[in-house]
Amino acid sequence: MDDSETMRYIRLSDHPFARNQATASQPIHPGQVIFATLPLTTALLPSTEGQRCDNCHCLANDRVALLKCSGCASFWYCGVNCQITHWKAHHRRICKAYNRYTISSGYQALPVNEKVDAMLLSQLLVQVFPKDDFSLPPLAGNDPLVSVFFDLLQGPTHANIPGLCRTSKSADVPQHIARECFSRFGNNNFVLHSHLNTFAHGVYPLASRLFNHSCIPNCVVKYRITRGEPVKMEIVSLHEIAAGEEITIPYLDPALPYETRQNALQANYGFRCACLLCTFEKRIHPIPSLPQNTEEFAALTKQLQTFTEDEDETQDVPLMLSMPAQLYPLLNESYLPELSEQFSHSSHEGEYETALLTGRNLLALYKVLYHRNFPQIGMHALELAKTAWNAVVTAGPDTPPSQLQRFEEQAISSLTTARRVLQNYGPEGDEGGPLEEILVLQELLEEGRKP
Repeated sequence: MDDSETMRYIRLSDHPFARNQATASQPIHPGQVIFATLPLTTALLPSTEGQRCDNCHCLANDRVALLKCSGCASFWYCGVNCQITHWKAHHRRICKAYNRYTISSGYQALPVNEKVDAMLLSQLLVQVFPKDDFSLPPLAGNDPLVSVFFDLLQGPTHANIPGLCRTSKSADVPQHIARECFSRFGNNNFVLHSHLNTFAHGVYPLASRLFNHSCIPNCVVKYRITRGEPVKMEIVSLHEIAAGEEITIPYLDPALPYETRQNALQANYGFRCACLLCTFEKRIHPIPSLPQNTEEFAALTKQLQTFTEDEDETQDVPLMLSMPAQLYPLLNESYLPELSEQFSHSSHEGEYETALLTGRNLLALYKVLYHRNFPQIGMHALELAKTAWNAVVTAGPDTPPSQLQRFEEQAISSLTTARRVLQNYGPEGDEGGPLEEILVLQELLEEGRKP
């Protein structure tokens, strides 16, 4: 999708509560990339620094060697072009002060996310006010994203803003200017991820301006990493969207507990969500406790699997809205993290029978907590398929044929779900990843089933 097609599928119209809403200008099919935009600025997480280019964020590998900045020795680039681009954008004003800044007690005391925010704000102020002319609104120059950024509504007032990284030669940024910028970006930055693994934060003003939140969105965000270029954000549809229907994305993980979502949305964005899912969860809140009786608990999880296996893939209404009331205890906020931990532990320890049992329960829960075609469903289904395949290839000679067949059938079933969901999501992030893993596993399963 090129710049001329950015708004091809979108029309901005009035919204009864929000500022505006992006609606579909024509029917949209599942898996369509309906919008693409570039960032105003991005910053890597501290844990990924030195592993990725600080400009384009491509990952170092056998073919890509990173070279460090000769000034601060703390920023890394995949080539001269990225280094020059980053230098001109903001690094020339930050380079000499960066190491002193990051070892300061104020910076070290910040949580990880706020450290990234501090760097984003420092870079943003350099880009927006390159000549230390702090008049508002600033001149956009050749970057229309600056104008879009200052058209964003200010979020909830922050009592404190993170300290800034600026060289001693540059003028001090007036506090009200820094606060003005932070109030627009602090609640409008995006978490960049590759194969759902977070690696950076970024400011994408046009996406912030256009798309409202829903806990049952019809679109999700993905990022395309191309060496030497800014990380492009793409909005991809999860299912059919009718002309005139609002296009929504999730601002946070829809699987978070109801109260957690509401509190986060209120604190960060100044609203409480009233989507169908939140309205339903509010009605059944508080969630009943999980049963302590082992047999009763097992019966519930089996019933949940049966309920989700009968999923109608043409139905756009979330499964949670039609689940039987006796299954509500499985929505308890303690169940998902416990189940995830059990699956991860048993899978990595080679306890495949246990892993497959908990993995199936987790997949069923994901289908309830996430809307259809949500990428997290596909990623877990792929992990479940790989676990089942590992159970096949590590089975001992005394393993009954019926058990091997059960493992293979589990692998095939999970892989089918993974392929459907992740092909809809499409290519994203770094090279390789889930789509290639699906092809490899599919070949292994086909080879293993030959007579």
